[in-house]
Amino acid sequence: MARMRKKQSKGSGIRKFLIFAVIILAIASVASGIWLSNMWGQIYQVVMPEYNVVPHTEDDGGDIAIPEVMNLLLLGLDPRDHNMRSDTMMVMTLNRRSGEISLFSIPRDMRVMIPDHRQDKINHAFAYGGVALARKTVEDFLGINIDYYMTTDFDGFENIIEILGGIELDVEKRMYYKGIDVLIDLQPGLQHLDGDKALQYVRWRSDGEADFGRVRRQQQFLKALLQEMIAFKNIIKVPRLLPEIAANIKTDLELNQAILLANKLKGIDFEQINTFTLPGRPETISGIDYVIPLEREIGELVDQYMKGGQIELSKN
Repeated sequence: MARMRKKQSKGSGIRKFLIFAVIILAIASVASGIWLSNMWGQIYQVVMPEYNVVPHTEDDGGDIAIPEVMNLLLLGLDPRDHNMRSDTMMVMTLNRRSGEISLFSIPRDMRVMIPDHRQDKINHAFAYGGVALARKTVEDFLGINIDYYMTTDFDGFENIIEILGGIELDVEKRMYYKGIDVLIDLQPGLQHLDGDKALQYVRWRSDGEADFGRVRRQQQFLKALLQEMIAFKNIIKVPRLLPEIAANIKTDLELNQAILLANKLKGIDFEQINTFTLPGRPETISGIDYVIPLEREIGELVDQYMKGGQIELSKN
């Protein structure tokens, strides 16, 4: 009988431990959910545009869903620019039907019609009317719906890169430039760059490629950064990463949409992301340098990738 009581005591102890563990996990899940929700509250910012509002759709379960073809406007702001023009403008398209992810860079000097203003460089749209006008300008220019937006500045990524332990980038050439408030000094080759060196790579434009080369490097930088952020080894760094992200990013993506998008990105080979720069030709008008859009080529890109068409094109 004593032996039987001992077994019962042991079984009871295991059950109590399992119940205790489940309670702890439940409390931890709720606590982390509340923490994450509060943190996202700093990031989430709905812009009520003067021009139009794209309604958030819902899936069959009543949850806010990601559209079948989602276009996300990425605006990189330069904190050193007192006119608050967008330093970087990209559209990321996620096609849930095909599984493709495409990243389109819009040259900041591209000459377009800005609603209620005039033809001007597309990066001036943000200075004239913030996210709302930048969003409307891109929608009119490309003939698409922008479902969501995200603003950030590359300076804000420096601490994020440091927390990740740096990122691996292939520096394609010797890069050196010394200005009043900037020093770029990079050797060529595949290498592990800390936050400061990675930002030097993104800012470099002192060669024949000018802004087109800078755009290409920004695309490579974002691919490398996304790959590091969702890497399994960096999951434990999420509590340190989120405050940095919250301090430097604003978006109208709901938290559950951001999680769904992250899950979609998790299984992606980032080398297979389609990357494009919208094509244009340089032209000087009234002493100002512009990039004039090549409308036919841009229309083909939009039809195939941003609208999910089937036109065969070669990628950049």
